[in-house]
Amino acid sequence: MSNWITITIATLYEAKVAALIDAADSRALKAGQPNRSAGIIQGVVDEIRRKVASNKQNQVDASLTTIPKGLRDMAVDMIVARLKISIEKDLSEDERRQLDTHKLNLNRIADGKDVVDQPDNPVEAQIEGAPDVVVVRPGQKIGGRNFEGGRHPFSEV
Repeated sequence: MSNWITITIATLYEAKVAALIDAADSRALKAGQPNRSAGIIQGVVDEIRRKVASNKQNQVDASLTTIPKGLRDMAVDMIVARLKISIEKDLSEDERRQLDTHKLNLNRIADGKDVVDQPDNPVEAQIEGAPDVVVVRPGQKIGGRNFEGGRHPFSEV
């Protein structure tokens, strides 16, 4: 069995939320607009992968649609909450508390306080949107200019 799994609409049907998926995929959609559930699922998967990747001790799976299998129920809860929100259905107090717990657990994973199953097809974890950082030391040339006296090398125009 794989250490990382794909969360699909079938996964949610197993969790007995078929009516919610169907409501989210049909309510107030414009002609030609794709179903909401696929985008919501991928959004949650991306969020979980980002948290896992933010801890440099972790690797992520090569497939962008997979998460550690131990986080399956967390992903389902997060997806269900977003599906409810998408059709303007209120979350219960228990659901809100569970989401808060999931957020704390994801932060523990990111901080290296909790471990996740490592992927079967690992790739180097990269955080999307994170800027490349260049360390510049005094006297080092960048773009033909010296970085001296604490001035940014590109501050002179």
